[in-house]
Amino acid sequence: MCGRYSLNLNQDFYHRFGVVNKLSSFPKDSQVSPGQIEPVIIKQEGLTLAWTMKWGLIPYWAKDRGVGNKMFNVRSESLTTKIGFRKSFQTKRCLVPSNGFYEWKTENGVKNPYFIEVQDRPLFAFAGIYDLWEEPVSGREVYSYAIITTNPNSTIKPIHSRMPVILRPEQEKIWLDHSVLTSKLDSLLRPSLENLNIKSFNKK
Repeated sequence: MCGRYSLNLNQDFYHRFGVVNKLSSFPKDSQVSPGQIEPVIIKQEGLTLAWTMKWGLIPYWAKDRGVGNKMFNVRSESLTTKIGFRKSFQTKRCLVPSNGFYEWKTENGVKNPYFIEVQDRPLFAFAGIYDLWEEPVSGREVYSYAIITTNPNSTIKPIHSRMPVILRPEQEKIWLDHSVLTSKLDSLLRPSLENLNIKSFNKK
């Protein structure tokens, strides 16, 4: 899973992802936690856009927004096996920009944090999905997103049983392209082949 990630953006963000609009401001939080409002990248009417959304997916079918408190990650296997995620998988895929992510491992009864980053790529993207939910009483629209997880690669496996799907630059456009059938995306939802750097915060 991915319960916290790092995000520090600058003007290079727009060129890096080919974003055509501008954010009102860049995120100030270097550590992103579920429930925060952060930028994701979507494709709409042929344009690559940066939108700010809540981290914690509230599906269109949810009865209340509390669902999003637990749905900050979605298993890749669920995208096709659970009906509630199929619509987002088909038409509401997004990129979640990041500088790195955190995982925790219990060692000698203590949960120790590890920070993982992609070697030689200070800014990369997780595969994500998003949705639009309307508050039943007020009709207020809430956009929210989740990070997709998959099985761990050999680097992450000693730390955790899941890892976020990390897309390579050439895969990012494919992920955002709605004309690509979901049946063709399986190869993107596999453990990362990237070289990952892991920093331990264990207290010795």
